[in-house]
Amino acid sequence: MLLEYLLAICGILLVGALIHRKVNATVALLAGGLLILMIAPALGRTGTGGYEVAATGNAWLDQFGYLAAILSQTTAGIGMVIMVLFGFSAYMSHIGANQVATRLLTKPLLRLRAKYLLVPLTFWIGNLMSLAVPSASALAVLLVATLLPALVGAGLTPITAAAVIATTATIMPTPLGADNVIAAERLGIPLDDYVFGMHAAISIPTLVAMGLAHLVWQRFLDRRAIARSKNLGRLPTESEAQTAPEAVRDAPRWYAVLPVLPLLLVLVPFVLKQFTPFDLTVELVPVTLIALSVAAVAESLRRRSPRAALEDLMVFFRGMGTGFAVVVALVIAANVLVEAIMQIGVVDALSESVAGLDGAALLLFLGFSGAMLLLALLTGGVAPFYSLVEIAPKVALSAGVNGALLVLPIQFIGNLARAMSPVAAVVLIVSSSVRVSVAELVARTSVPMIVGIGVSMLLTWIVVGP
Repeated sequence: MLLEYLLAICGILLVGALIHRKVNATVALLAGGLLILMIAPALGRTGTGGYEVAATGNAWLDQFGYLAAILSQTTAGIGMVIMVLFGFSAYMSHIGANQVATRLLTKPLLRLRAKYLLVPLTFWIGNLMSLAVPSASALAVLLVATLLPALVGAGLTPITAAAVIATTATIMPTPLGADNVIAAERLGIPLDDYVFGMHAAISIPTLVAMGLAHLVWQRFLDRRAIARSKNLGRLPTESEAQTAPEAVRDAPRWYAVLPVLPLLLVLVPFVLKQFTPFDLTVELVPVTLIALSVAAVAESLRRRSPRAALEDLMVFFRGMGTGFAVVVALVIAANVLVEAIMQIGVVDALSESVAGLDGAALLLFLGFSGAMLLLALLTGGVAPFYSLVEIAPKVALSAGVNGALLVLPIQFIGNLARAMSPVAAVVLIVSSSVRVSVAELVARTSVPMIVGIGVSMLLTWIVVGP
């Protein structure tokens, strides 16, 4: 088994090296998986993975059959959910619904007289906005363009406002999040039960704690920076400013409901099921398409041109393509790497080694959490989550551990550590917007994120248990 372990380590090191050299995470994961898949037949390790393919008579050719199986099954299954959600979000931005929701949510903030109360409130409302704009980078661009000047005008320093904006896309309990969809599917738990029952019990208290940590930490650093005459950033000039996503500016105020309509269509039946005899099972793709249809009809009536409104639906399909390129391709590449590692027997060997081990739950809990933290800091994103979530439930099952005990912390840590990574796109975008160094911004975001990681891990252990 030594050769197999070394091969798995080499594949993972290759992924890390490529990402360190700024290679796209999807391509890096695919390269690491292909390396192992192409060497596996030489070790006599084929046909032991999680997919069944028709034998061709050539072991190396069979490996590409596994690639085809991963591509087709992922795209037709979990990938379709992700693509539909991305398409819906793109259409909401195109008709101006996301922008209306942003304006309505942020307008009350700017009336506050106690300026530092803006810090936690902006953080919490920003996380609500991530329901409509799931990309951390896209949400940051939108908030830099629309909210940053207002926050600075209300009395916050540019770097404090930037630190809050950089951390707005974190761990919202929403069925519209790709990571939540995948986590629930891999654990074999209904999406609404996972999000509203398990995830929310941990993430909501964690978000509260993080908002309060933001307030204390930003105020402390502002006072210290003023005393030491340190750089507090500045607003971008007109030529430097990031532009918000294209929008229809005259959208009516009630359009703010449209981006969260799929969430409501999932949440209402879940609540009714908990407290009444009403029992209706809803799937995310159909309710999202219902919400899309409502929005398209509304656009047709508002613009008095059904033809133009129907033609605008192409934005939905282009958004689906973006979802495939940004997330689904990443999931496929992660599955290729995991399939390769499973094929050479490393996951089975790891599972057997922890089976029946005293303290296995705590060991796996800390091990997976630590690995996710390190990988997220190195990659600047949640890409490692899509690999680890394929392995964690299988290892947990072998050890007699609740799979959610491993999946929840790696999901939370992946989303929280992103704002602490000096290579994360959202950190680079926001730091450049207010002309502060990446290190200065990370110093601002790190403590609230560390508080979030600590609280979420503690609550996961309490709520889920071994």
